[in-house]
Amino acid sequence: MKHSFSALTLAAGLLAASSGASAAIITSSLGNTAPGFNDGDTPALVPQILAAQSGQPAPFNVGLGNEVIGPSAAGSWTHNYAPIGDPIISATLDIGLVDHDSAAAGDQVLLFTVDGTDLTANLNALFNARGGGEGEYNVYQIDLLSLAGVLADGSASIVLNLQGPGLQACLPFLPGCDPNNPVSPTGFNGAHYIFSMLTIETREGPTTGVPEPQTLALLGLSLSALAWRRRRR
Repeated sequence: MKHSFSALTLAAGLLAASSGASAAIITSSLGNTAPGFNDGDTPALVPQILAAQSGQPAPFNVGLGNEVIGPSAAGSWTHNYAPIGDPIISATLDIGLVDHDSAAAGDQVLLFTVDGTDLTANLNALFNARGGGEGEYNVYQIDLLSLAGVLADGSASIVLNLQGPGLQACLPFLPGCDPNNPVSPTGFNGAHYIFSMLTIETREGPTTGVPEPQTLALLGLSLSALAWRRRRR
């Protein structure tokens, strides 16, 4: 019985190995994921921000909105990739922004949607948790696993609109400017959208519907050994 069990165990193991799953990573990025400054930095408009946005697709190529005269920053974009047939086991969206001013009072995200799903509260929570000082560059990661069903079609459309108050270096003509405070709140919230990166991890099935020839050969030898041991008994 011991030998029979070993042969059966080997056969089962070979079949399992032939149908094992592996993981795959799908990444789609727009804008400049390596802008030359780090999370938490306060890059200068010239040359750092302008250089980082040069040659990038809209809305990652220019500053959006205006702190003083408005409107607030607003932008949309779409990630395109091959449709996904395997199960999605994780999905995240990283967004890099300069000067979104979440250190000001209230919530700075007016609208944030992914494929029509409203995630405004999710991004506001990240904004309010850290960063967002005047002129500051911050990177935020949003979990999108709950949207696995809609992400599988091969595209993800993003809308990100900001709102005031923003923050602006104090200028004498700004309402409420306090000479003793270098930064003043404003009614609008301009910003620079630097990049967006969508990362999806899938669990792949077997590459073929049947075991490979080498696996079949080993399986045949295992079953032959099992039959031989039974005849001896």
